[in-house]
Amino acid sequence: MTEIENGSSGSNNRLHAMYIVLIALLIGGLVYTNVKLKKSKETIVVTEKQRDDVSSLKAELDKKYTESLQEIESYSAENAGLDSLLTVKEQELTAKKAKIDALLGQISTLKAGDATKSKLLADVQLMIAQMESDKVRLQASIDSLVTVNKALYQERDSITGELTTTIQRKQQLDEENQKMKDRIDKASILSTANIQSTPIRMTRKGKEDEVSKAKDAEKLRICFDLIQNKIAPAGQTEIAVRIISPDGTTIQLQNLGSGTFKEATTGNEIPFTYNISPDYQNDTKTVCSYWAQTFKFAAGKYSVEIYEKGFLIGQSSFMMK
Repeated sequence: MTEIENGSSGSNNRLHAMYIVLIALLIGGLVYTNVKLKKSKETIVVTEKQRDDVSSLKAELDKKYTESLQEIESYSAENAGLDSLLTVKEQELTAKKAKIDALLGQISTLKAGDATKSKLLADVQLMIAQMESDKVRLQASIDSLVTVNKALYQERDSITGELTTTIQRKQQLDEENQKMKDRIDKASILSTANIQSTPIRMTRKGKEDEVSKAKDAEKLRICFDLIQNKIAPAGQTEIAVRIISPDGTTIQLQNLGSGTFKEATTGNEIPFTYNISPDYQNDTKTVCSYWAQTFKFAAGKYSVEIYEKGFLIGQSSFMMK
């Protein structure tokens, strides 16, 4: 009886021990499963957080880029002189955004908890922050340049105004000087008196014989007095003699020096018969010259006009029968 009870008691103890072991294994399994589930949940949370971080950084990047681009465009519209600088800054901004976009794309492919992913996220955050700093520095630089440009424009306008005034004053002085020169030139023009036009022929002894008939005339002797003018410069002066025939045309022979000159008051081209260059020394001087043409003189009334520097300084007329 005692042995049976002892045997039964031993079996019970072994069974009891097995139950304890099974319970322990079960509890351990449950604990392991709970830990595993907890870690999975934490991984999911980290992954979702990192995914949210990437999305947030992407949104912030787009916002900063848009703001900076709009600011550059506003400066470009207001300050045409800064176009080259703003174009460079816009290119730099676009390149930086492309670089950050590439990093964000790389980050999205990395697994949660990857050390590289965390580092890249930190780099992106720093680069986006630098974009804001760059925008502030650009704004300060442009404001400074705008201030300098305004000062330069004001200085330019001032100089332009002064230059315009100077040019206008110079033009006024030039006009006044020209008027004064014209008055002096006109005052220095010589005048004539005692104009005498005489048809002549040469005798066998080489003396001049005055004639009245056109058929007998071989040449014309034209004499006049140049009147004293203290304003006129001393020296040789050009005198144009114009002989007008009875038919109203100016007698001209190119091989004898005939030509044209500009009339001083009208600017019209006036034909002349010949030129002389008397030496005038600020005293009254009698000047004589001759015209011998290669064809016969016509009968009728002739006119003689004397010009100096384009001004008519004397005229007379005479008849040949």
